[in-house]
Amino acid sequence: MEEEDIIILGDKVELVLEDNKIYKTKIEDLTDTGLYLVAVPSLGGVPAPLYLDDRISVGFYRESGRFTATMEVVAFEKQGEAPYVWLMQITTPSKQQRRGEFRLPTRLEVNICEYKDGMETSLPVFGEANEQEIMENVNTRDISVSGVAFKSKKEYNAGEKYLLKVYIEDQQARSQPFLVCAEVMRALKLPDSRVQHIGMRYCGMTNNRSEVLSRYVFSEQQKIIRQGRRFD
Repeated sequence: MEEEDIIILGDKVELVLEDNKIYKTKIEDLTDTGLYLVAVPSLGGVPAPLYLDDRISVGFYRESGRFTATMEVVAFEKQGEAPYVWLMQITTPSKQQRRGEFRLPTRLEVNICEYKDGMETSLPVFGEANEQEIMENVNTRDISVSGVAFKSKKEYNAGEKYLLKVYIEDQQARSQPFLVCAEVMRALKLPDSRVQHIGMRYCGMTNNRSEVLSRYVFSEQQKIIRQGRRFD
């Protein structure tokens, strides 16, 4: 395995169970034999329904994207009053491919702003970034954990980079926009149309940004499922 594929002590991880809910926890201990100790996570005060021999997907983040591995529940233990679970890794972590990512069809306000070289290394996750010139205001057609799509009458070209200020409502109800840099991957103009269909891929991603996007997209996806709506 490459270095970024290896789960390390202290990694924040996501456990995806059969109920399709994401439970967040952290690697508290590990062994050379592929065992990982995590605190049993909960949602809304309800502990994750974990049972011996369960096989679950465990996700973690690196700068290059999200990785997943299959693990099996092999033992439980208590430290004080806190419950912990030992997980055994049974597959090599693999990077989540773009095609496997869910695209959430939603209209979010986005400010397309001027990009400056290297700005992603010091960019906060949330903020106004008022010093950056706003090039255009658009609404998304869809958004995923890897990119965003929208329509525009402004001309974009593949390879161009921009700062995006995305106005999302996550579980913490932040009022400031989510900040992320993105590169134009697709700029398609339909025949006899002035409108371009733009697809951008995020660049300079961090664990915190990936977690914010993953939480938002998954939460909205579950709302659609509960309401019985179609994704198209």
